[in-house]
Amino acid sequence: MATPSLKLRLHVLGSKIHKWLAIFVGVQVLLWMGTGALMSFLDLEEVRSEHVVSREQEALPADAPLPAWVASDGTLAAVATRSLDGDAVTEVRKVDGSVSLHDPVTGRKLSPISAATAKSIALRAWTGPRTTIEAARIVDDPVGTEFRGPFPAWQVTYADEASTRIYIDASSGTLGAARSDTWRLFDFIWGLHIMDWTQRDRINSWWLLLFGIVGTFIALSGFVLLANRLPRIGWLRGKRKSGS
Repeated sequence: MATPSLKLRLHVLGSKIHKWLAIFVGVQVLLWMGTGALMSFLDLEEVRSEHVVSREQEALPADAPLPAWVASDGTLAAVATRSLDGDAVTEVRKVDGSVSLHDPVTGRKLSPISAATAKSIALRAWTGPRTTIEAARIVDDPVGTEFRGPFPAWQVTYADEASTRIYIDASSGTLGAARSDTWRLFDFIWGLHIMDWTQRDRINSWWLLLFGIVGTFIALSGFVLLANRLPRIGWLRGKRKSGS
């Protein structure tokens, strides 16, 4: 009996490695496809219990102790004094979600914050290698997938290598999203992963559902074909040995 050539032996070895790796990886592919299809069926609002749990602000009681300059008109949700850019400010939040900043003593309105204040807040928040502020601009509309509110907000860009930008609520002075080139790359890859190339937050699109179902059937059928093939391979090998 002739000895198999090196090319044939490499082919057989490669086929074996491919087969067993396919079994190993195929299990995870099956889980990914199956769970992806299942998640696409689920309503994200129901997953987050938003349909049964209200997150609306409650109004403060009419007899709640308040600073003298605050009018208790039944629309207040919270009044709190905190630090902002090194100074004390009083934040007044209403049940409709609106926020305003005031001087704790006089009640003078301090919001929306200025560009200088936004830049100062940004520099205070920075913990990376020393840098400066490259630009600051007010935004009133969504900025791609980077930032979707609340508005108005200050977009402050650092002069670092990653082109980091942060968004600061102009009404409250609180930090919102922080975005860099690394985040933008991840966001792009995430969009490809969930097959949402525009909003990149829809995990129940019909595209993802379709591919999840088809992928699940492909993985299952592959395991069925493999299960039918393995005994046949063993039988053929035995037949070849008996005939040699």
